[in-house]
Amino acid sequence: MNNKIVEWLYKDKIVRDILTNMGIDENDIDDIEQEIYLILLEYSEDKIKEMYEKKQLKYFIVGIVWRQYFSSTSPFFYKYKKYYTIIDENINTENDE
Repeated sequence: MNNKIVEWLYKDKIVRDILTNMGIDENDIDDIEQEIYLILLEYSEDKIKEMYEKKQLKYFIVGIVWRQYFSSTSPFFYKYKKYYTIIDENINTENDE
């Protein structure tokens, strides 16, 4: 069931719209979108189905984005943002010289 729900979210660009509306940096959208799909696919099928049927899934996704993207202790931060920050700082330092 999770596969069908994730497929629906992808085809209707629901997750991408949520990310855009939350002001996620364009450079991060593809990465965080994929992470959200992975989280949803690994989540309990009964819970995902229940949230889908009660029309609560979008709110759940917003919560996932908030915890993953805006936290400096999230798995997303350690996989992606931490390294982007280091690279950006190095580029800015080189440009200042």
